Amino acid sequence: MNTNDQTTGGVPRISRILVAIDFSPYASNALQWARSLADALGAKLILLHLIDHVIGAVAGLGAERGGVADVAPLYVLREHADKRMGELKALIPNAETVVREASPRPAIVDAAVELNCQMIVMGTHGHSGLEHLLLGSVADYVVRNSKVPVLTVRAN
Repeated sequence: MNTNDQTTGGVPRISRILVAIDFSPYASNALQWARSLADALGAKLILLHLIDHVIGAVAGLGAERGGVADVAPLYVLREHADKRMGELKALIPNAETVVREASPRPAIVDAAVELNCQMIVMGTHGHSGLEHLLLGSVADYVVRNSKVPVLTVRAN
C-alpha cells in the first residue's frame, strides 16, 4: 500500500476502496455502504469479483462427464461475471471493475495491495457454529490477513 498519499495525523487518506462483489444480497448491502463511504471521503470504488477457478474446474469436469454439477462451468462463470460487472459499471460509472480468477480468500487481500486500496468493504453471511466451521469464512480470512482496514457489513 502506498502510504505516501496525503495523511491526517499519520492515518493514510482513503482514496481507493476495494469492494468484494459476489453478486449476493450480502455484497449488494456492502456495496451500498461502500458507496456512502466513497461519497463522504471522495474515494474511488474498485469493484472486485473473483471467479473461484477451483470450483469452476470441478464443475467443468462434472459437466464433461455427464454429471450434474451444482455450479456452472468456468466459461459460464466468466460470462456471468462480465455481464454482472458491466451492469454495476453502468450503475456506478466512476467505479473501476476488476474480475480475476483465483481463490477468494487470498485474492481479496492481495488485490487490495496491488490496486493501491486503503480499505476493503465486504459483506458477510453471518454464519456461526457448525455452519461456520464447515463453510469457513472469506470475511474472517480477509480481516485476519489484510494489510488495510476491513469493513464487514453483516446482513440485516
